Amino acid sequence: MKKYFRILVVSCFILVAYFTGIGTQLTSANEKVSELHMAEGILVNTEWLDKNKNVVKIIDTRKEGYEEGHIPNAVHYPYTKLIDRDHPIAEYLLSQRPFEKDMKKLGVRDDQTVVIYDDGSSPHAARLFFALEYYGHRDVRLLDGGLKAWKEHEKSLSQERVENKKGNFKARPTKNLLVDKTFVKEAIGKENYVLLDVRSPEEYRGEDRRAKRGGHIPTAVNLEWKKALEQTEVPYFKSLEQLENQFKEVGVTEDKKIIIYCQSALRSSHTYFTLRLLGFEHLQVYEGSWAEWGNDPDTPIVIPE
Repeated sequence: MKKYFRILVVSCFILVAYFTGIGTQLTSANEKVSELHMAEGILVNTEWLDKNKNVVKIIDTRKEGYEEGHIPNAVHYPYTKLIDRDHPIAEYLLSQRPFEKDMKKLGVRDDQTVVIYDDGSSPHAARLFFALEYYGHRDVRLLDGGLKAWKEHEKSLSQERVENKKGNFKARPTKNLLVDKTFVKEAIGKENYVLLDVRSPEEYRGEDRRAKRGGHIPTAVNLEWKKALEQTEVPYFKSLEQLENQFKEVGVTEDKKIIIYCQSALRSSHTYFTLRLLGFEHLQVYEGSWAEWGNDPDTPIVIPE
């Protein structure tokens, strides 16, 4: 009896050790899967897109170069089409009805995955990413490294213009994602808000002036949008850990409500995407940005000495 008892104890010990080891391996694997899932959720690589290019809607947002060569099956929508030419604020986002019309013309459906790219650093692709999310599309992704990454991996290019069937995209603006000047004024100095200026340090300090007045919004912190990218020939996004640390250094954390601005919300859209990649939920974009704030003689500004 004792013999069988000893065998049972040893067997249990072996099983515990075995499954503990597996548990450790699974934890490690799950951490990797979690990061990969985060990246592949809204940021995809060339291999993923190459495998899925026939089942997703691909949009090329470059201003030029589509006819010379683009990713197979990609439709062309230059980012400049996102500008509302009738709006008094420069480069303001296209309004609901014309945006919906454009997306339908491109063949965008409410139930499909949309993958966007540009030349590489992704500000133009991110602008359309923001527009689609603002107007209610919930499965939008960017190609990491854009067309430069596609070419680096020697993927094929096409010169064929894609024929589209009309899509059924319905624009439904997301409440409070896009904020105005009055909202920003009220957020200044509030403990639970961070104003994030993603222009260059020179613009932030008022040395590079692109409006009637230079400087920045009071209490705003500065982290230039392109700090999210590797300084390499193909501008891939940095690792999630690097990105998180950069934002933490300037006080941008998930427990805060983040209002992002730049000159005309183009660069803000890129940082919006970057923070979405990190899982931030409380994000808002000041669409008027410095093009509005810096040209208003009554808005408070700070010019560092």
